[in-house]
Amino acid sequence: MGEAVPVGEGDVPAVAAAAARAFADDGMFTFVFPDPSTRPAKLDRFFRGAVRYGRLAGTALTTRPGRAGVAIWLPPGHTTMSVAAMARAGMLTFPVTLGPAAFRRFTAYTSWLDGQRRELAPDPHWFLLALGVDPVRQRRGVGTTLMASTLADADQRGLAAYLETTSEANVAYYERAGFTVAREAVPDAGPRTWLMRREPRR
Repeated sequence: MGEAVPVGEGDVPAVAAAAARAFADDGMFTFVFPDPSTRPAKLDRFFRGAVRYGRLAGTALTTRPGRAGVAIWLPPGHTTMSVAAMARAGMLTFPVTLGPAAFRRFTAYTSWLDGQRRELAPDPHWFLLALGVDPVRQRRGVGTTLMASTLADADQRGLAAYLETTSEANVAYYERAGFTVAREAVPDAGPRTWLMRREPRR
């Protein structure tokens, strides 16, 4: 299991690769990248940008030893994606590197997600942008380790936490961490999604 540590720039390729494996069959990414033959490479590109964004605009954590997964948290007041940080993270190239059709699907779905989050979590909150554990390291407490320090901060400061998942199997996992389903919905463009909130524990 190891301990949670910040992702260093040198960790980004390995951490992104672990996340890509974790999300290989995720509903969001099978929607965005429907071709299974190109999905692994595109997921790797996507998560290199996402992990770098987390390092710049929030908190990106992995485990030591092993870099078994990643948690990308955006802090209260900064849960809307910053164009400047996206540029520095290399995410503005996504329309080309991911492909225009995939990028259209991605923006349609994430725009819907943004609207849901604004409605369900209008108050200051920690936003779990992504939590992925390498499949060979799952069910060993890695995800719990990667969430623990941020959830403790939320409790200490009286802040909510928020996340989205397209995996029904993950709902019970997050419920054990204190999240509850605020809404279950199917957007016009995207997979069935569970939108979850966690109130601070006193």
